[in-house]
Amino acid sequence: MKLRNVLQQEAHLRANLTALDAQRQASQHLSETEMHGVREIGADLLWLAWLGRNRADLQMQLARVLARKGHMMQGLRRAFGKHQAALKLRALDMDQDRLNTRSRQERDLAELAILRRTNGPSQVRCASDILTGDVRDQNT
Repeated sequence: MKLRNVLQQEAHLRANLTALDAQRQASQHLSETEMHGVREIGADLLWLAWLGRNRADLQMQLARVLARKGHMMQGLRRAFGKHQAALKLRALDMDQDRLNTRSRQERDLAELAILRRTNGPSQVRCASDILTGDVRDQNT
């Protein structure tokens, strides 16, 4: 079940509880004359008992939904944390790769400079010759 469905269930149950409370409040504002017949047959007590049972049932359903929501949120937080950690590790790895590449390029350029000093500039045409392995004698 998706979190969206759980959130919809929660909203539906909360709306039902609000509607039930509104019905209870509306019944409390009835006048004595409106309640006279209802009280004579005991319907007011039956109504209050029905309200209590329905409210308890809705609250139990809401408690189950909230427990499910809490469990899902915990899983989502854990997954989000793992995702963030993976992103950070990837960024660190990319930074390390960049540093390694830069270091390798600097080392290759230093070796090229040494070769040019040792063999003279005519022996090595450019840095790409060193990097591609295309170092050959230009006199041949």
